Amino acid sequence: MRRNSFLQSVLTVGLLFGCGVLASCNFSVNGIVTTETSADSDSIIIRMNGDVNLTSMESEEISEENEVEEAPMAFTRASVSGIYDTDDNDRLCFDEDGTGSSGRIGSLNFTSFDYFVDGDEIIITWGDESESRLKIRDGGKSVYWPENDLTFIKEE
Repeated sequence: MRRNSFLQSVLTVGLLFGCGVLASCNFSVNGIVTTETSADSDSIIIRMNGDVNLTSMESEEISEENEVEEAPMAFTRASVSGIYDTDDNDRLCFDEDGTGSSGRIGSLNFTSFDYFVDGDEIIITWGDESESRLKIRDGGKSVYWPENDLTFIKEE
């Protein structure tokens, strides 16, 4: 009986030690570390603001486990210039000089506008000085207009 208790104690200590080794991590943060807990969950969220220095082995493991998000592309007027159409025959045309037009495919009526590119957004300034913000998606192959819930696909 004592032998079983002793073996159980040794196994318990070994398991606790092993779990402690697996749960430990080695990193340094130059910034602020905050933690959050939720009343309805027993998970802890750790947020790190600042530079995090991981060893190369740890950073490889993290990038393999989590899909690394690419930095957003810096778009320019030249990269977004072209003709964009929807499935419903709406069309946006962007010229490299910062002007463009909006209308329906095949129609002789169109509306002119000025635009500029800010990060992954195209900001259109209409004739009445109102603005519309369009999101550039798919590496510049499409533009999403949230106000009208329209996706414009760039002609190749």
